[in-house]
Amino acid sequence: MNKVGFSLAVLLSTSSLSLFASDDFTGQWSGQEKNDNGSLYSTLTLKLKQNSNNITGSYCYVTRGGNKIDCPDNDQENIKGVVNGNNALINFDSAFGGVKGKANLEIKDNKVLWKLIKDPENGEFYAPKTYTLDKEVSQGDLKSDMKVFSTSDFTITLVNGCGEFYTVCDKVKYFGLRNKDGKQISLEGKTTQPANSNKANGMIFNNSGVDYTVSFNPLVLKVMQGNKTLVEQSGKWE
Repeated sequence: MNKVGFSLAVLLSTSSLSLFASDDFTGQWSGQEKNDNGSLYSTLTLKLKQNSNNITGSYCYVTRGGNKIDCPDNDQENIKGVVNGNNALINFDSAFGGVKGKANLEIKDNKVLWKLIKDPENGEFYAPKTYTLDKEVSQGDLKSDMKVFSTSDFTITLVNGCGEFYTVCDKVKYFGLRNKDGKQISLEGKTTQPANSNKANGMIFNNSGVDYTVSFNPLVLKVMQGNKTLVEQSGKWE
């Protein structure tokens, strides 16, 4: 596999990779937590479907290094609830017999935040108090024109959701991989273009007050927080 294919495969295969701002809760959301020694301690996966202000789906929580698995059989639904804006109040049942647990889900900064409100009753259960989840990337999310480039420290995949790569678009995506440790980030943004032009000359993304700007010619990644430059690196297309 060439470098481009490998880089994209790494981004797509990691469940912690977030997708971009979602219109609703529909999709599969996953997160993980590790022990102090770096070993995997727990994973939480939510498979959700939103229809108007109703939400259904399933939760699967694997903890204690895989020794406790609270997941429904055969992908049965064990979640139902009501959506109010970026929040959803859900009821959930445990595979260990606990029923009528309550949790709040919130879409914030392109993630889903889980917060347990009420423990399930009348049985054992395993569910975290709080958890942060990222939306998993599906192949369908990449049916757009994309390019990959690398800098000295990063490998970045850019996706234009409006057609050809240089089309002016407010639905572009950034999948970033830091080469030294594999840390990833994903962002949603828009193209930049000269006045009176329908051809993009760059893309800009924002993450909690930090701007990521990619200029195409010359190819440069620049990361700014206010007036402070955090990263400025030239790149090359793969």
